[in-house]
Amino acid sequence: MTLPTDENRDLLTVVATMRAKPGKEQELQEVLEALIAPTRAEADNVTYALHRGAQDPAVFIFVEHWTNQAALDAHLGTPHLQSALPKIPELLDGDLVITPLNRVA
Repeated sequence: MTLPTDENRDLLTVVATMRAKPGKEQELQEVLEALIAPTRAEADNVTYALHRGAQDPAVFIFVEHWTNQAALDAHLGTPHLQSALPKIPELLDGDLVITPLNRVA
């Protein structure tokens, strides 16, 4: 198995974790899936992969790789993300947690 950070340890990894409110799982998934194509088309996006909990299907996690912090900052201002962000809080049980990571090993 290889990861983008195997080849480039300077990539910024981001893990975005959220939990859907009961009964809102499908609606949240649809909002999140709509972000995938336009985000993958961004020049400095390397990985944008949506995961759903295997044991807890209310959990959704994006695993992302960006060329740098500036690329992530630019992503946060894109029209597709800005239009989705207002919809997300009403679908969540708790907060959206965004964790930036640097590859160690």
